Amino acid sequence: MRVSLGIDIGGTFIKGGVVLDDGKLLEFTKIKTPETRGVKETIEAVLELIKLLSKGRKINSVGIASAGCVSKDGVIIFSPNFPSWRSIPLKAILEQELGIKVIVDNDANAHAFGEHEVGHAKGIDDFILLTLGTGVGGAVFSEGRLIRGSMGIGGELGHILVGEEGPTCGCGNIGCLETYASISGLSKLMKMEGLNEATERVSELAKLYKKGEKRALTIIEQFKKYLRRALISYVHIFNPKLIILGGGLSKDFREILEGLEEEVNERVMPSFRGSFRIAFSFLYEEAGVLGIALIALKDER
Repeated sequence: MRVSLGIDIGGTFIKGGVVLDDGKLLEFTKIKTPETRGVKETIEAVLELIKLLSKGRKINSVGIASAGCVSKDGVIIFSPNFPSWRSIPLKAILEQELGIKVIVDNDANAHAFGEHEVGHAKGIDDFILLTLGTGVGGAVFSEGRLIRGSMGIGGELGHILVGEEGPTCGCGNIGCLETYASISGLSKLMKMEGLNEATERVSELAKLYKKGEKRALTIIEQFKKYLRRALISYVHIFNPKLIILGGGLSKDFREILEGLEEEVNERVMPSFRGSFRIAFSFLYEEAGVLGIALIALKDER
């Protein structure tokens, strides 16, 4: 069997794993993303992780999943949560360092591919993935193929405009879904409401919400409203059979999000009602690693 390394560069952690071409995950580990999120420091961390996972193994390919807009030739054009990453030829840099084929893709695309191969979307050709993590990532499968667009950077579902106010998004815009439904966005909203005094962790927001804390109620109800608004638009545009919610927030807020499918169904056009279901990813941390490793092995690009 061929063996691939999958590396998922996130705003909080860099995750890595050893994956066989049948989708079996042999090893998984993660390290903290450098606090600076700088290009040099992050690439050094990635290379160290690759070295660790490669020890004693023959590796056929390496896949790198990165947040942000990734071109077809593996260049990080722009990444809202990694501000210094602009026009970084990550594929070329890593191939020169490693002397092996490297595939670089968007992290949500990788997650979606993993879902299609071994997750909820196995056997489903039309689905949407929305990752609620440090930022909000998205990917769309239509008729069994990942929609990439002319430059390969399509599917930025986290930057659909759903509001008209609030803090500025990492992309520079105002009103993006990411502003209201990501860890980075909710952290800013908590600070604006003075909730950073009560908790420094967004995951604790759900507990305050359940206790009826007024400021937490305001933030969470806003989160739900704008997420619901975005999902309604996605249903109308893409007509998916399945919507998968992934990322850390989908896990921490799962109880809060119960009933979301029914709420979205109430607001879509009658012809779309009952045509889709909403599921929570069970792959969680491993999804991006699995997906990008399999993309590298199959070289879908």
